[in-house]
Amino acid sequence: MFAYLKYKKTIAAKQKERADRIAELMPVYGTPLTAEEVKIFRTSVPELVAEVQKGLVRPIDVLHAYGKRALKAQEDTNCLTEIMFKDAEKQAEVCNNHGSLAGLPISFKDTVSIKGYDCTLGIAMHAFKPLQNDAPLVRLLKDAGALPYCKTNIPMTLLSYESYNNIWGRTENPHVKGYTPGGSSGGEAALLAYGGGRVGLATDVAGSVRVPSHFSGCYTVRSSFGRIPRAGNCTPTRGQDGITSIYSPMTRSFDDLEYVFKAIIDMKPWEYDYTVHPIPWREITLPKKLKIGVMFSDGVVDPSPACARALNLTVEALAAQGHEIVTFTPPSPVDALRISTQLILADAGRVATSQIAWCEPFDKGVTKFLRIARLPRFIKKIWASFYLRVKGDAVIASLLNNWNEKTMPEHMDLVWQREGYRAEYFKAWKESGIDFLVTVPNATPALPHNGMFESFASIGYAVMFNLVDYSSGVIPVTHVDKDRDALPDDFNLNKLNYVAKGAYRNYDAQKMHGLPVGVQIVGQRLEEEKVLKMMALTIGALKDIGIKYELLNEI
Repeated sequence: MFAYLKYKKTIAAKQKERADRIAELMPVYGTPLTAEEVKIFRTSVPELVAEVQKGLVRPIDVLHAYGKRALKAQEDTNCLTEIMFKDAEKQAEVCNNHGSLAGLPISFKDTVSIKGYDCTLGIAMHAFKPLQNDAPLVRLLKDAGALPYCKTNIPMTLLSYESYNNIWGRTENPHVKGYTPGGSSGGEAALLAYGGGRVGLATDVAGSVRVPSHFSGCYTVRSSFGRIPRAGNCTPTRGQDGITSIYSPMTRSFDDLEYVFKAIIDMKPWEYDYTVHPIPWREITLPKKLKIGVMFSDGVVDPSPACARALNLTVEALAAQGHEIVTFTPPSPVDALRISTQLILADAGRVATSQIAWCEPFDKGVTKFLRIARLPRFIKKIWASFYLRVKGDAVIASLLNNWNEKTMPEHMDLVWQREGYRAEYFKAWKESGIDFLVTVPNATPALPHNGMFESFASIGYAVMFNLVDYSSGVIPVTHVDKDRDALPDDFNLNKLNYVAKGAYRNYDAQKMHGLPVGVQIVGQRLEEEKVLKMMALTIGALKDIGIKYELLNEI
């Protein structure tokens, strides 16, 4: 009882701290945008930075414009955790006005370590423990002139495509209420898609920047390990290196994404963080005619009608430009899902849940997975045999047989399997002769709240590229249309495998009408510059056939 009362008191105190910070800001940031502030927010990052560098715009005025929009986003979506405007104001007075990010407010996923602020991860035991140092990534961005102004919401374990926890509550999708903006970087996606900011930094271990960008309608590129600083930040899964988490930018527009990524690399991030490879920015010129592979399905969960339509529009646009389109068949996607989920949760969630109080509920989808992973192995073998022999479902049978807490020899064997899969993927890519791969970021658009309880295993389109560590970007293409994207009349849920059933139980084009739908553009490892070029080419090709994604809340 004492532990429960302490937990409730901590939650209430942390929520009050955020509310008090917002209330203190309202006299300045609660007022309508001025005409000058509207102009500032409409200005792209490259143009805005240039104006700050020339002395035409003051960093404090930029902060006021962004801050007002961020508080409005918070009011409508509950996307913010730590409110850092006061320190950002001090930073605006001393920031590097000649840096590549001069005067630019930047938001951060709650995992990022920022001096003087908590890194709660939505977990009560981490509250009221302000950090003593900025992470290397934060120092780099400050040195470039940026203004850290807020942190954004996440799920407690970072292992979900939803974003809710007991401290900060649930973040809403800015397009359709009742739906998630994604996870684990859902607060970041909601802030950017709503128009509460233009640039943020977040992590990706199984799709955590790409899926929220797809769910919410913003832009990102998942960098390979070793391009962006990651040391010194917080995570509930300390020591998990089977599938390495990386940091990457998320933005409201593509031009902002390309500019910010280059700005980070030009700051020589390897001088800030020992994990970063000394690879300078590379200018890329793409061939006039590309060979583009398309993964129309991973064979586990076919893309829903809305996601298939976005992919087909993209393929049509690229083909119209004269590029060669071929179907790409990767090595077994079931193996990719099996190996990656085991590596990420090799400890069956012991480290992450050790930080969570017994009275502290967390993500329903993760809870479901952990209950399965912690069942006695003989029960899962019987269960898997039933699915394979009676139901004819080889997908879930393969997963159930292997979702266990690993011994050290078992973990080492999984790492060996990971390397084998990477070699197979590299060979398949080279033999196909493709320059890029295009596919969906997820089988469905955004999930309804608590949808991960059903869809917890439907992560294959994203986690595959974490497993092979390939550079992969997401661009929004269109929105769900209740008429064009309805399931066909002959659709039969019962004919699907267990994983696909879980995904499609949440698919309802009528309720999802208006949600964003994106595509994923993939290059090989450490090919971020090439992927960014391909993203730009794809956006241009879509425009040429009349497809231009409309951002939410443009002013």
